[in-house]
Amino acid sequence: MSQRSLSRDAASRAEARRRARLAARGQPEDEDAEAIEAEAPAAPSHGSFLTRIFPAAPPLPGRPEPLADFGYTGPLRPIVAVFYLLGRAPLAWVPFGLLWALGYVAAYAGAATVLGLASQLVQFGALIAAGWFGWRRPWLYGAAAGLLGFVVLFGYILVVSLGTTSSPTDPSAAQSAAAAAVSGFYATIFGAVGGWYGGYLRRRQTQVSTTASRARRRR
Repeated sequence: MSQRSLSRDAASRAEARRRARLAARGQPEDEDAEAIEAEAPAAPSHGSFLTRIFPAAPPLPGRPEPLADFGYTGPLRPIVAVFYLLGRAPLAWVPFGLLWALGYVAAYAGAATVLGLASQLVQFGALIAAGWFGWRRPWLYGAAAGLLGFVVLFGYILVVSLGTTSSPTDPSAAQSAAAAAVSGFYATIFGAVGGWYGGYLRRRQTQVSTTASRARRRR
């Protein structure tokens, strides 16, 4: 008997022993069933309430690392990185910040009307869009859009109301400044939330589209 025949017989016996072990454990014997079992998604774990509402979404495919070309290594790296990212994609937050301010003015002018409700939807939609297009840091671009919108809005109100305050030291002026600071803080927070949600929606839609495309190719 040749060496090749002996090797083939040894491989056959090893395969038979492997199948016997799988059968004893109640596992499938054919390789296709094993592959299907390996590809089957794991049973969802019982996570937190937010995890069930917003399941984890993978990063966008084909996108480079946002800070891959960022060479600053000084002590202010986190702060400098913010301006670096915002400068890389100004169209992801500047137009939506202006749209947010416009929506605020329209919502105030059409309060308690259909126009006011539509304008509020435009406001939040602008923040979501900033996160959708700002894939590098969705929450950051949303926060920047909200802050920019507030700054533009505050400047507009300041110009319109110029001359109505008797003095910068008037108590009403101090109250207005405090209210403006609080409003700016909330605008930034809402922007960060809306931007995060916009980035999450984009990643989830990409994931669903990719899965559906693979399923169609397998048919």
